[in-house]
Amino acid sequence: MPKSRGIAVGLLLAALVIGVAAPGGADDLATAKSRQKKMQAALDDATRELDQIETEQSFAEQRLQAANSRLGYVRDDLAAARRALSGHVSSLYKAGGTRPLSGILASSADVVVSRVEFETILQEGQVEAVADAKVAYDSYEAAIKDVKAAMAQQSKLEARSKATVAKLTRTFEKAKQVADKLAGFNTTHLVNGRWTSCPVSKPYSFVDSWGAARSGGRAHKGTDIMNPWGNKVHAIVDGVVSRQTTSSLGGISLYLMGADGNEYYYAHLSRYASSVGQRVKAGELIAYNGQTGNARFTAPHVHFEVHPGAGTPVDPYPYVKAACG
Repeated sequence: MPKSRGIAVGLLLAALVIGVAAPGGADDLATAKSRQKKMQAALDDATRELDQIETEQSFAEQRLQAANSRLGYVRDDLAAARRALSGHVSSLYKAGGTRPLSGILASSADVVVSRVEFETILQEGQVEAVADAKVAYDSYEAAIKDVKAAMAQQSKLEARSKATVAKLTRTFEKAKQVADKLAGFNTTHLVNGRWTSCPVSKPYSFVDSWGAARSGGRAHKGTDIMNPWGNKVHAIVDGVVSRQTTSSLGGISLYLMGADGNEYYYAHLSRYASSVGQRVKAGELIAYNGQTGNARFTAPHVHFEVHPGAGTPVDPYPYVKAACG
């Protein structure tokens, strides 16, 4: 086979391996990170929108105050115009120059001018009084319109503010869920074409103690990963939480049946963050470190075992070393 063709085939096989492995924990983590980035952008947009709304509300409040102030002035002008017109009409009554105009002094602004018998007043030379009343009425109507417009603008801004606050609240809740999920995942990387995570979060320390003597004449069948009490414990590979047990030696313990066919045993935990039957991804939070069982006589750590095919344990150090570095 030509060398170039061999390289091409090798690259194709590598792509296929990565392609098969990609849907594992790292993809879920990448998706969660992408969602978090989008949600952060949505949060920033909503925050800017709220800030803009507050600025607009401030201006709208000023406009409403100005409109109300102007309304007070033109209302006074309208009252003065009504009184002036009333005086002229009274003179007309006394002179017998017009028929009764009972509506001319109506309290409602919109009828002050409309009910005036312009022809009669104009014939009597009262043009100025009518003009003043008309101007006052128009100004009053304009002021009312301005007040209503300012109030409508404030209502719109209040509705926008409520909608934006609701959106911000919803997005914060969703972002928190994603952040919690991200916080629950440990870094994953490819090991032999499979996404793999260190069984614990940093900081940690471990040595190869396989077969070392233990109390009661036992030989050590795992790797003790020393890390702080309460530290996060993660699924080493994709799999299912198959069992959760408690014993005098292992204390609070968990078994993970990996998708790779191996069963992984975690002991001396302080509490669980998963349930039996739960499917988990590599790097997903499943428990917290502790010192239950016989670990109460030593420092907090996770006793970690690997059982190929759920059978007899083998030295887990190479697995831990590959996963944790």
